[in-house]
Parts: sequence; C-alpha cells; structure tokens
Amino acid sequence: MHEPIVGAARGYRIYVLLLLLAVNTLSYADRHLFSILIPAVKAEFGVGDTLLGVVAGPGFITSYVLFSMPLARLADRWTRRGVLALSASLWSAATAICGLAGSITQLAIARILVGVGEAGGLPPAQSLLADLYDERRRSGALGVLASGTYFGILLGLFGGAAVASQVGWRAAFLALALPGLPLALLVWLTGPKRRQDPSKVAANGDALLVTVRRCWAIPSLRLMAIGVGVFNIFGYAGAIWMPAYFMRSHGMTMMETGAWLGLGAAGGGIVGSMVSGVLVDSLRVRDERWQLRIPALGFLLAFPLLVMMFTLPGGGAIRVGGVAVPFVALLSLITGFLSSLWAGPCFAAAARLVAPEQRAQAMALLVVIINVIGSALGPVAAGIVSDLLTARFDAEAMRYSLLLMSVLTALGGALFWRASAHYPSDLVCREGARAEPGTDASTRCEQ
Repeated sequence: MHEPIVGAARGYRIYVLLLLLAVNTLSYADRHLFSILIPAVKAEFGVGDTLLGVVAGPGFITSYVLFSMPLARLADRWTRRGVLALSASLWSAATAICGLAGSITQLAIARILVGVGEAGGLPPAQSLLADLYDERRRSGALGVLASGTYFGILLGLFGGAAVASQVGWRAAFLALALPGLPLALLVWLTGPKRRQDPSKVAANGDALLVTVRRCWAIPSLRLMAIGVGVFNIFGYAGAIWMPAYFMRSHGMTMMETGAWLGLGAAGGGIVGSMVSGVLVDSLRVRDERWQLRIPALGFLLAFPLLVMMFTLPGGGAIRVGGVAVPFVALLSLITGFLSSLWAGPCFAAAARLVAPEQRAQAMALLVVIINVIGSALGPVAAGIVSDLLTARFDAEAMRYSLLLMSVLTALGGALFWRASAHYPSDLVCREGARAEPGTDASTRCEQ
C-alpha cells in the first residue's frame, strides 16, 4: 500500500521507537490498572466479585478482540499513525471516564471503550516499526516495543497503587489518562508518513476474511499463532493466579508478592523482550530458522524451571547483597526472561511473511489468537483445576493447577520449533511472489 521508509535517519528511527514504546507502555498500564483497584471499586459500588470479574475480563477482552482486525485493516488501508493516534486518544479518554464513573454500569461501558481503543494500538505500531527498520534490525526494534507490556504492568500496578493509596482510585485512572492525549498528538504530528501506491491500495481491497485466509495458509505463521496461543493459556493463567500461589504456598504478604513478582517476572520479561530481538538479528543471517528457534528454545528451557518453581517448598531463600531473595522469586525472574523471548522475533517474522500493505492485519491476527485462546481459557481453566484439586490439596491446589498447565509452555515451544522448519521456505515463497506477481510462487503463497 505504501512505499517503504527504511531509509529514515537513525535519530528519527530511535525517536519513533521510543515514542511507540511510551504509547505501548501506557496502553498496558491502562489495561492492568483496573485489577489493582478492584478492592476500592468494590467497596464504593458494593458489587460482587463475579460482576467485577466480568468488567475486568470479558467486558474488556470482547471489545478488544472484535475491533482488532477491523482497526488493523483500516490502518493498512488508510494511515497507521492516524489509527494509532485516534486509538490512543480513545483509550485515554475512556480511562478518564473510568475515574469519573458514577455507577458500575458506567464503569463497565468505559472499560469496553478502553478495549476498543487499545485494539487499534499494537498492530499499527508494530507495522510502522516493521517499515521503519530493515530486516537486520527489525526483531530488535519489535522486541523493545514488546517490553512495553512489562513496563506497562509495572506502571499500572505499582504506579496505580501508589496514586490510589494517596488520593483515591478515581485519581489513579485520571493520572494514567493524562499522558495519552499528548502522546497521541505526537504520533499524529511526528509519526512516519509514507507515499501512497495506488496499485497496492487497489490490491489491498480484498475482503477481511480473504486476508485472514491468506495469512492462515502460511504454515510458519499459522504454527506461530497456535504456539503463542497455546503458551498463553498458561501465560494468562499465571498472570492472574501467580500472586495467589506466592501468597498461599510461600506465605508472602500482598506487598511482598507484588514486589517480588514485579522484580522477577516483569523484570525478566523486560530484559527478555529486548535481548531476544537483538539475538535473533545476529543469528538469522547464518540461518533464517533462528528467527523462530530462539522463541522455541525459550519456551522449552522455561518448562523444567517452571516445574521446579511449582514444586519448591515454601520459605526457601538465598541471600543476595544482604537481602533474602526467595527461590521462587529468583526462578520467576529466569522463567520470565525465557518465556518473553517470543514477542519481537514472532512479530518480526510475521512482518516478513506478508505483503507490507497487510502487515498490521497479520499482526492483529496474532494478537486476536493470543487473546482469544490465552485470556479466554487460561484463567478460567486454572481456576477450575484448582477447585477440582482443593479437596485433596487444600491451600496447595493452585500450586498443582499451575504445575499441570505449565506443560503448555513445552507444547508452545514444540510448535515454534516446527514453525522454524517451514519458515525459510515460506520466505522464499513470499519473495518469489513479491518479485513475480502472478507466477507459481505467488499462487503458492496465496493458497
């Protein structure tokens, strides 16, 4: 749809990367803020956990999933910086409305709007960076962008808790909403602009389902999507229930749990997201399969460490600089690092496997699968398994629930390893279609 912009000056590329990292961080901070404020919201509105769970989960995820592909398509056909700027404005305004809500109904509607806005955030940002950075540096750039997930968790949970403890839960929503509009304006005014290619605009007029079918027909892209989705059944379960495991099985307080999980899982995730892309960019020049082998190895190596983490007895610690670091926190740091190696390489691979005018849609397809499979199944499945095991294991039931589900990490790694075997031939197919549209190579790529 557009001319490439990989020739942009180095300083400008770094500026855009940092700007998009800030936007992505704010997106995830807004998303996770509600979870830390649930007790305060419950106390004010006098509602039950079930209703709050619906607002926090399905209320947000449903709108996020429904609007991800349409907004990505709009970004591919119109302007990605425009969609991103409007989306950031919407989710920031909706976050502010959360702080002004006078009833749980108003809060639920505002959370739905937050989901709509955030649906248009990540895929256009990833697509912009995929054009701005060439193949030698693309995985590294997308890995930095992916670290915004973990920066956002830290900002949303700890920043939100800090503001709420001082001036109330409403102020926490308003405080996180404030940076959104200036950032959206910067994206609109200073984001990359590309020249329209009329022939590709016409070519991109295929129906949304046709684009989805073409993406799904690429073996490595399909296996990647399923692999990440399968892993995230455990990943989302861990995000929701790991605090309960720390408190129930290791006797930690809520503050201790938050601190160790923040330093451990989130800290490891930040480092892993950034390192993975740089590592892949240095290895893939020798063998393209390393693009997906690094995420595969991350998942496969994380599995035995997760087994160790969920079988550790409570109370064990090691002294580091005079501080007693729980073994479980140390293992969460390492597993957080390993299990975050997928994002930058995965989305960079997706960018190479499809035409530039379909990149946002391909990335949105990954995001939708991750959220539909992971967030819809993970937390509920972990809770059901824990309930089934409670009669036998009592307070330790969640330990064994997460232990059983951790096998999905190994399954995700196996799927990524299988995807790596298809990846070089899929790239050849894609390059052949790009060089000679209408040839047998082009036909194979579209089947």
